Amino acid sequence: MGGVAQQINLYRDKERSHAADAGARLLLVTVIGSVLVLVLIALVGEIYLHELTGDRVQVAERLQRQERALAEFNASLAPAPIDPHLEAELARLRDAQRYLNANLVALSGDAGVARGGFSEVFSGLARNTREGIWFSQLGLYGGGAEMRLKGRTTEPAMVPRLLQSLAVEPAFAGRTFRKVNFERHDSATGAVVDFELRSSASEEGDDAG
Repeated sequence: MGGVAQQINLYRDKERSHAADAGARLLLVTVIGSVLVLVLIALVGEIYLHELTGDRVQVAERLQRQERALAEFNASLAPAPIDPHLEAELARLRDAQRYLNANLVALSGDAGVARGGFSEVFSGLARNTREGIWFSQLGLYGGGAEMRLKGRTTEPAMVPRLLQSLAVEPAFAGRTFRKVNFERHDSATGAVVDFELRSSASEEGDDAG
């Protein structure tokens, strides 16, 4: 009986040894598998990062090409030529406008010189001068009751607006211009329109003069 018990104990020791070896192998396989998984994840991340870097470089190169193309296109746009005759005419008209404005201000401030209430007419014109429209001639007849006004503008639509703004001036209230003439002068860079505003009595004054 003692020999049988000893054999059983030896068998159990071998089982425990085999179980320990199996556990160690399982642990080793698990560790190796975990390391392989980590290496695989790192490799995939490196590949993805490399692709992102390549995409970023391509986008940057494409952006640089587009910026160069835009700069070349902007450089190829030649400025529109300016008509020297039109520039000279506009400069002359601006000088004439400044001269007339100075005279209008002087006349409107001196009732003794501007007799018959003409100062109110000049004051009204002075308050309604603006960029793009010039007065070149003013004729007053019948003590200022009738008028002829000549000028130039770069925008014909400014003439109706001028008449609307003049209508609120005391010297122009109720005044009706029965004849309006326009003459357009075209050039390579734009157009200038001569205009003439007349009341019926001013035409008679011209004929009489």
